[in-house]
Amino acid sequence: MTSIRDLIGSLSDKLTQDNIAVGSVYMLRLDKTNGITPKSGDTFRDKFFVVLGFNEDRVVVGGLVINSNINKNLPPTITDYYLPISAERCPFLKHDSFVNCSKLIVANKDKFTRSTYCGEITDSSFLESIYNTVKESPTVSNKQLKMFGIE
Repeated sequence: MTSIRDLIGSLSDKLTQDNIAVGSVYMLRLDKTNGITPKSGDTFRDKFFVVLGFNEDRVVVGGLVINSNINKNLPPTITDYYLPISAERCPFLKHDSFVNCSKLIVANKDKFTRSTYCGEITDSSFLESIYNTVKESPTVSNKQLKMFGIE
């Protein structure tokens, strides 16, 4: 039998999923199916995920991940599209980090729950900078942008 606690949790998660908004940040468990390469021996990585858009039926969410550092082994064609984000601006961050605008990440809506919600990027000019940077990235296709309403 389903407990009241489980029922409330399920309803809360459904409410969260129905109210995912652009600029919201979640801590998601991502893997190769999401375009994330886990570190050696791991099958997933927990990453901050910034919501940028949705597919037509709002079942799939497109966004970007936040990285603690810039991988020095990556070429400038990728690292030039990392935007610094401060912990002061986003209190859910433990330290200053980088939004990776070089790769649009795809996640199913069911990954987003009340417990994975971290906060919002509320600075509209910074959010606009993120959009402009991802649109300029040579590694993100127009097809990907269009799929998530980023034009």
